[in-house]
Amino acid sequence: MFVLLISMGMLYFFLKVRFILPPFFLAVVLAYLLNPMVELIQGKGFSRVSAILIVYFSCIFFTYLLVAYGFPVFLRELDVFAEAIPDYTLRVQSLVREFYQRYQRIDIPESVRQVIDETLVGLEASLTAGVRQLAQATINFFTQLMSLMLAPVLTFYLLKDAEHINRRLAAVIPVSWRTHVLPLWEEVDRVLMKFIRGHLLVASMVGVLTSLGLALVGVKFYLLLGIIAGIADLIPYFGPIIGAIPAVGLALLNSSQQALYVLLVMVVVQQVENNLLSPTILGDSVGLHPVVVIFVLLAGGHLFGILGMLLAVPLTAILRIIVNYLYTLLVS
Repeated sequence: MFVLLISMGMLYFFLKVRFILPPFFLAVVLAYLLNPMVELIQGKGFSRVSAILIVYFSCIFFTYLLVAYGFPVFLRELDVFAEAIPDYTLRVQSLVREFYQRYQRIDIPESVRQVIDETLVGLEASLTAGVRQLAQATINFFTQLMSLMLAPVLTFYLLKDAEHINRRLAAVIPVSWRTHVLPLWEEVDRVLMKFIRGHLLVASMVGVLTSLGLALVGVKFYLLLGIIAGIADLIPYFGPIIGAIPAVGLALLNSSQQALYVLLVMVVVQQVENNLLSPTILGDSVGLHPVVVIFVLLAGGHLFGILGMLLAVPLTAILRIIVNYLYTLLVS
């Protein structure tokens, strides 16, 4: 009862301070991803702090190259995109009105026409609001990245004290449970590491390939759209569709021919991912049937939106490992 009360109190506290948690959550993820590299370098005879610094300086070097050569282009694209929002909104409204004028020439019953008219009015309002919300969400996302600058500092301390943290966590587990919990955690750790690293690598490659393809067909904001496609690709099955919608939509506002080229680029990138990148890098990283994956993605999206879709597959993979382990214990 006491443990339950403590758990509920901690949950309530974290809900109250949830707006300051993203840097801490990102720090935990970064520490989890970087720790194997740190341990590898530490195994070469370096101290723990020296290994962390080597990893940090390597990351800083590549980040510097990215910022020096890519960030100015990205900022210009983001600034131009923000200025172009009113123009894109007007184009959407113009397309809807053009469709409405063509539809008016069709001879249909008045009652049906009234229903369609109301639907079109609602569609125009939804499309206009959707363009504005998408643009605002994109700008807000990249603006809030500045608040995550605290994450590398927190990551350093988590990496530095990783062994101490692990010992403290292990000490919390009752002795009688450790023979079961520790092997189970090792299996969860193995699957999670393969899943997270693999998907991050594949998503990064998809983002780069998408940006290059969109640049080749002359699409504006190719870097921004490539980043969106890469982030969306973290969602299995539905991610490529979500990532393609902004690119195809913006291209369609320019011309149907460019939209067709963009769609072709997205299909080619998706084929490269499905037939080359994913089988080579991911394999069957979580051991879940595609039907199960689609179901948990839809459920996660329905309950918690995009965050639910991002977390649905790894959480289900963890649950599968736990259930299989418990089943093995029961039948053995």
